[in-house]
Amino acid sequence: MTIKRWTALLLAALLALGLTACQDGKSVMGSLVEVQTDDNGNLTALVLELEGKRTGVLLAEKTGLWPLGEGSWTGEEAMEAFRKDLQPGNELSAWCYPRKEKLETAEGESIPAYWGQSIRIAGILKRNARTLRDGTAVDVMENGSHGDNRTYRLPDGTELLRVTDSGGPENHYVMGQESLHDLSEAAQRKIQAYYDAQEPLYDEEEELEKSYAAYLRLGEEFSCDWIQRDVSPCASSERVLYFQTSLTLPLEYGGRISYEVRLGAAFHRETGEKIDNWDLFAVPEEEVRRRFPALCGWVEEPELQRAMSGALDPDWFVFFPEHVSVTFPPGSLPGEENVYGISLNYKDAPEGFFQPWAIPQEPVT
Repeated sequence: MTIKRWTALLLAALLALGLTACQDGKSVMGSLVEVQTDDNGNLTALVLELEGKRTGVLLAEKTGLWPLGEGSWTGEEAMEAFRKDLQPGNELSAWCYPRKEKLETAEGESIPAYWGQSIRIAGILKRNARTLRDGTAVDVMENGSHGDNRTYRLPDGTELLRVTDSGGPENHYVMGQESLHDLSEAAQRKIQAYYDAQEPLYDEEEELEKSYAAYLRLGEEFSCDWIQRDVSPCASSERVLYFQTSLTLPLEYGGRISYEVRLGAAFHRETGEKIDNWDLFAVPEEEVRRRFPALCGWVEEPELQRAMSGALDPDWFVFFPEHVSVTFPPGSLPGEENVYGISLNYKDAPEGFFQPWAIPQEPVT
């Protein structure tokens, strides 16, 4: 992990501790609608709007100002980057002292205001960033430093689709599990390269079009759709480090109903080489396909077992410390419109079913 990233994480931790300590502080969030300065050009106040309600944030000499994203800035650099992003429509988040003051806006309106302890840029608005098939312009609110957290919305502010895509496993830790950073640099680079080169798991433009079509169909009943992709470590053995990719996609567009697909990947912990998931079993692929659904214990219908055997994709095997699971996506099994999941505990598997070196160790507690 780079020094810059450690600096950003440390800063976030310190801010979180500070917020926890100030139990009677006040959080103010919203889109920037006005910037006020004194005669020398120094920032004095910001006006934020959330759901039609405006609130002022007053700036003092010691108010902390933080740009969006990762970095280790000097005070002047942070101020310069912060002021650069003070554009109308951008999202800001402020932690303030609780005492209410009054602020007069440029339009002469008197609004409640609070003295800011720390203020950060929470999102950058990019207008007309996409054009839909029917010519409709769509704005994008980017809430991540690398564009990995974004919301597509219409010019009137209606949110169509939120996307959170973390990329590879370099930023994820799971308590008790080994992570990417526990491996050698060479192995880390190999695994990172695999995820960097991975084919897209969804068509973002097509998902946006589907959400927009649902909005046109549902009108006021429409709810913003959501996509999330996350890669995290899930188990490890003496030879293997396992990761799972969790992908959440809309099941019914505009209806807040989603489904999750889990994909598993295994890597040699010394070299970072990808291991074929079929090679984690000590028996041939045909036997795994035939026996795995039945071994799980609760799939009794022979017809469903046969359907699972035929549909089984090796990437659906996700290895956890005590079991391996398979998630069948909607439509992958005849008559099953929803997700169907099965799992097998290693202790319940026949002797010689898994490679001994593939069975994960108990997580560190």
